[in-house]
Amino acid sequence: MEKTKNRRYLNNGKLKYVIFILASVFILTFIIIEGLIIYHASKTSEERADVLIILGARLYGRTPSPSLQFRLDEGYAYLNTHPDTIAVVSGGMGRGEEITEASAMRDYLLDKGISPMRILTEEHSFNTYENVGFSISVLEENFPQWNLQDLKFGIVSNDYHVYRGTLIAREKGLDAFGIPAKTPPTTLVKGYLREYLSVLKYLIIDRNRS
Repeated sequence: MEKTKNRRYLNNGKLKYVIFILASVFILTFIIIEGLIIYHASKTSEERADVLIILGARLYGRTPSPSLQFRLDEGYAYLNTHPDTIAVVSGGMGRGEEITEASAMRDYLLDKGISPMRILTEEHSFNTYENVGFSISVLEENFPQWNLQDLKFGIVSNDYHVYRGTLIAREKGLDAFGIPAKTPPTTLVKGYLREYLSVLKYLIIDRNRS
């Protein structure tokens, strides 16, 4: 009986130790990753982008969601004040969407007066990793004479999302910096919390998958 109690005590002790270690790892990674997300969300740069990659977000039919609207507003403001910069608008067609996100983004920029010669569309991506990778392919197809490593890229997305977008762009060999747009108040907390998991997934699973 005494041996059984001792064994149970040891097993409980080991379980508590494992739980403590896992909880400690979670808290540590959460603090570090969220700190980086928040830092890049508020970071502004005076660098001039040769190319903007404006990352897509949800449409309601053909209408940009509030998150996408903020991205478009930020992208337009940059293009309007940097007339030599071109943009790649990136995003496929998801559930409940009547056109691709890229098409809606292009239409918005055209309506605002941006020349069609300054807008390229990437219409096949369904996540951030594809946004960046497929946008690179579009640039290579349209400008085969360019060496993309010589250009400066601005990654436009909602503030919580800029860190991961820039990480992916740099992994792909681009000299990139973030251009953070506002996040709708209704999705602010959810966006920052969910982004921790997305960054963790990228670092563990997606990174360098090609």
